[in-house]
Amino acid sequence: MKQLIILTIVAVALIGIVVFLYTRNSGEVPTLSPTSTPLPTVLGSKVTVTYSDSGYGPATVTVKKGDTVVFDNKGSKMMWTASAVHPTHKAYPDSDIAKCETPSQAGIFDACRGYGPGELWEFKFNEQGTWKYHNHLQPSHIGTIIVE
Repeated sequence: MKQLIILTIVAVALIGIVVFLYTRNSGEVPTLSPTSTPLPTVLGSKVTVTYSDSGYGPATVTVKKGDTVVFDNKGSKMMWTASAVHPTHKAYPDSDIAKCETPSQAGIFDACRGYGPGELWEFKFNEQGTWKYHNHLQPSHIGTIIVE
């Protein structure tokens, strides 16, 4: 019983601190509701590219060296994001479809498999340049990542 009372006191104190910090700067307590504005697609060093039945969007994304691009499949079909050029996937340095299913797979710009609707695949870009990519399962769906 004592532990429950202590936990309740700690929880109330933490809530009070959070409310104090928010109201100190803005004068009002923020509220979250189902209609709140969604988070932006840029979160620190991550940028989201959405895949739909019509392709990748935005079609061109600019990131900094070391940033991660998250490919989010919002379409109804499989997405297999990979470096250009179809079917070898060798445009991004050291990438090659032949490296799928090998220990080298972690470092290549190639998902190496299809990702279904609602699934994500991400890749960290460590090489500066302009990198074209495509959906291996729908090669006409293309995009470009510019790494500065």
